[in-house]
Amino acid sequence: MRRPLYPNALVAQTSVCGTVLALLLMPLLASAQSIPKINSISPEWIQRGTTVEVVLTGENLGAATGFVFSGDAGLSATNVPAPVPPKPVITIESTLGGISRAEAGPARDDKRIVARVTATADSSLTPRELRVLTPGGISNPQQINVGHLPELREPEPNSTLDQAPMIEFPVAISGVIAAAAQIDHFKFKASKGQNLVFDVDAARRGAALDSSLAILDAKGKELARNEDANGLDSLLLFKVPEEGEYVLQLRDFRYQGGANYKYRLYAGALPYVESIFPFGGQRGQQVEIALQGRNLEGTSKMTLNIAPNAPRGRQDIRAHTPRGYSNLIPFDVQDFPNSLETEPNNETNQANSLNIPVVINGRIGEPKDLDRFKFKSDKDQKLICEVIAYRFGSAVDALLVLSDASGNVVQQNDDSAAADARIEFDAKKDAEYVLAIRDLTERGGDNFAYRLAVRPPSPAESGFTARFSPDTPRLHRGGHTRVRCELTRIAGFDGPVRFAFEDLPSGVSSEPLVLTTGPASGLVLISASKDAPLGAFPVRMTATGTVGGKTVTRAVEPLSGDKPARQGFVTVLEPAPFAIELITLSSIMEQTQAERIEFLARRHEGFSGDVKFTAEGFSAGKDPITKSFDVRETTLKSGESMGNVKLTAKVDAEVGTRTVVIRGDATVDGKPVTQYSRPVPVTVREIPFTVASTLTRLNVTALPTNATSAAREAATTVKLTRRGGFTNEVQLSVEGVPTGIDWTLDKIPAGGTEGTLKLVANDKAPPGTNTLTIIGAGLHNDRNFKHRARAVTLVINAPEPGDMPAPPAAAATAATAGGAK
Repeated sequence: MRRPLYPNALVAQTSVCGTVLALLLMPLLASAQSIPKINSISPEWIQRGTTVEVVLTGENLGAATGFVFSGDAGLSATNVPAPVPPKPVITIESTLGGISRAEAGPARDDKRIVARVTATADSSLTPRELRVLTPGGISNPQQINVGHLPELREPEPNSTLDQAPMIEFPVAISGVIAAAAQIDHFKFKASKGQNLVFDVDAARRGAALDSSLAILDAKGKELARNEDANGLDSLLLFKVPEEGEYVLQLRDFRYQGGANYKYRLYAGALPYVESIFPFGGQRGQQVEIALQGRNLEGTSKMTLNIAPNAPRGRQDIRAHTPRGYSNLIPFDVQDFPNSLETEPNNETNQANSLNIPVVINGRIGEPKDLDRFKFKSDKDQKLICEVIAYRFGSAVDALLVLSDASGNVVQQNDDSAAADARIEFDAKKDAEYVLAIRDLTERGGDNFAYRLAVRPPSPAESGFTARFSPDTPRLHRGGHTRVRCELTRIAGFDGPVRFAFEDLPSGVSSEPLVLTTGPASGLVLISASKDAPLGAFPVRMTATGTVGGKTVTRAVEPLSGDKPARQGFVTVLEPAPFAIELITLSSIMEQTQAERIEFLARRHEGFSGDVKFTAEGFSAGKDPITKSFDVRETTLKSGESMGNVKLTAKVDAEVGTRTVVIRGDATVDGKPVTQYSRPVPVTVREIPFTVASTLTRLNVTALPTNATSAAREAATTVKLTRRGGFTNEVQLSVEGVPTGIDWTLDKIPAGGTEGTLKLVANDKAPPGTNTLTIIGAGLHNDRNFKHRARAVTLVINAPEPGDMPAPPAAAATAATAGGAK
């Protein structure tokens, strides 16, 4: 039996599925509980081997009972109790006893709590996710980081030289350029000859800061400055010229600022690796790398062991020296043999010969250097030629050119991924190809290293990736909830994929979801029995499909909002005061038609509140069902138990079957309660044609039939869109035509695509605004179909005096003659 994260137990610490849990005593979960949410944590960093108080702000945090850390072990946390109010100055005594003054307890703050977080001395230097546990479930995650340096939160004020605080090395400073034109200052003492490192980490962490970092002497004279050493992040490698005091100055390059202009500033005589070569190797092999940097204890070379099961792709490595840990350096691990580029290879007849698949470790050694390689494929196959350089800190802006043996360019590329080039092509058996790489701007040097892979596509580059949301679904005993599963197909993969939860706690179950070639998303229903254990449990979902003839199973990534999370959780609550049972078990409709999903709301004894019902689901893509349906919600008042939600398929609704659930929302004791029905399949069938007017507004003037003014007339083209092989004729008619308007609208013949609606007004037409509806009717597969176009507004204008025709000339002459007699 899976244990919940917060049973009725004493304080404990345990690990479930890689999640470290800090557990506190918790009462049974009531049915109506607010969901906790963390908006921010401060500080975001903790030094290993220390304990700090971390402030969490958000919503519904006041009832926190514990904390969850997802990731490596080594962190734990406890609540910091709210301050106890002071004892009252005036107390009460009673003559017979039993009466005293009531004293207020600690104030509860739902928007702010404090956690005392401890990192063990051997905590790994990796990020974790921190969540809050409450009776209402588990919160969204926020990242908390572990460092090895002493932590310092930027002291304020420090905007001028006089306010600069003295700092001691080594140190990691967490700060923020909170306002425009703000400049942060820090003083430090240094000895002559020291190699000091000042490394800003801001833009690389997603902050808005474009840093500008300077070192000033005690008199304010600038000695060094840097802006863009690592992307938009500054780096100063400073050899101290004289013993004394110096000032570190940090600002935004554009003199901007704000809450998101956060930074981490690492300072001291720290080990710093500027580059390694090569920056990758083969699984199961050793690789000798050359290092360049500062404070590396004279080490310029070392040999790395790469385990046979080392994770493929990019990971970060760092050097550990007596001075501490260096910065992180990206390192690439692949299955393919590695080789070193050899010079000279600038000309085609000097090209290095390759046996593919292979990864070449090379360097554009001097300006205008060009490296060439030749290879053959032993079969017809798709091959990828890919450069890894700029993404790993190299200065190379790669241009990659693939040619055949005759020198004809097959393909070329630059900037496929940032400044790294990539070519994908169909190689022919035994054909020779020449691959050339150079810097696009014809630069070169020691820091222009690259890795160039020539290989077939990897399994990760084909098949699929999968996600589910939310990462923290909640459900009640005896009830249901749903999660949305999202599938992204890669490199033409179009096979079915099966989503399923693994190792759910006892009493909690779900049915698998299979997404076929069409849909990109769907719903998985989770159900809890009436005696399912209460609490929150880690959950894991997998997605399985057949890729290249092999069964591939991948972990489905949880999403918190739109951001990936390390771990998903399901929370089981006490029974809700109502449940939803479907009466409609399936629904079939055509585009433009409406159907009702009928249901029964079973109210538990004592619950008579209003419940609002709607439909949830997704279209064949990633959009909600409102892309294809108009959903009419309904509310059941006290005493009502039968209801329905009306779905109207739009004219362009996606054709096919998708699952829909009915969602019910109520408020109990001021807290929201949500319940879901079981899924109901809803199928939409395509109508064979649609009609539409090109104009949505027509104007005519009510004039006599003998008027010659064109203002009496209006016309619009009626467009016919044929679907599903429909070719028959379509009869057209109009509804809503007022008195005094004559109209003509011919049918659209077989194979035709349009007709014309003509309107002619006479003086009997009443001025005003009218609504016309054009209707198309046709026979398809022995069935009669009708489609009503969107409404057309008809405005009938009263004539102006000058619009009326003059009396006939003959009548006027006769009247004159009669008068003469």
